[in-house]
Amino acid sequence: MLVVGLKVNSLVLTLATMLIFRSLAHWITNSQPVTGTDIMLSLALAKIYLDVFTLRSALFIALIVLLHFWLTRTIPGRNVFAVGSNPAAAKESGIASDRIVFLGFVFAGTLAGLAGVLQSLVTNTGSPVFGSELTVAVIAAVVVGGTRLEGGRGSALGTLGGVLTIGSLTIAMEFQSVPAYVQQVVSGLILILLVVLDRAVTTKGRAPGTRPALVRDNPITQGGTT
Repeated sequence: MLVVGLKVNSLVLTLATMLIFRSLAHWITNSQPVTGTDIMLSLALAKIYLDVFTLRSALFIALIVLLHFWLTRTIPGRNVFAVGSNPAAAKESGIASDRIVFLGFVFAGTLAGLAGVLQSLVTNTGSPVFGSELTVAVIAAVVVGGTRLEGGRGSALGTLGGVLTIGSLTIAMEFQSVPAYVQQVVSGLILILLVVLDRAVTTKGRAPGTRPALVRDNPITQGGTT
């Protein structure tokens, strides 16, 4: 509601709330991991089926496919890109921009929560520090996948590619016994480089004095391809 109502920067607000809830988790658990009681469920989720995938990976791929279809083949999905490109123009064209932004954050938060629950089930452990080292890597994976942090561009399949790229790089560094703090530095440098390159390309490709096209002239909202 703060992002929609008060127009607070979403990235800053996300990081701030993450710190708050992580501190609450430390307080509730006394900074100690909490062990589950159903080890069989953990084993079932971690089991590899058909020598190819686990239940977690199958669910992840299914969600990627469904999200890709929704973003590219439905009007509401295309409206997401329109709002990201130009919220004011999208609102003028009749799109409920605030509602789309709100539901987008609800959806993203739900999936993040689901991922945390699944990870806790697989490891049979809940820890207040779990995932703290993944913050920069996750943002880097999204940017590597072609998503603009300013909005208006991105894809589910691109994000999948970014996750595989950053994941492969992380695994390679672990095989080489690269310290964790060095891996964090590498992820940070990749993120900075990509953001700078994206800004340079965007600035170079935009002619001086031009204005973004109205959403009603954008094929995204008219059922065209993305």
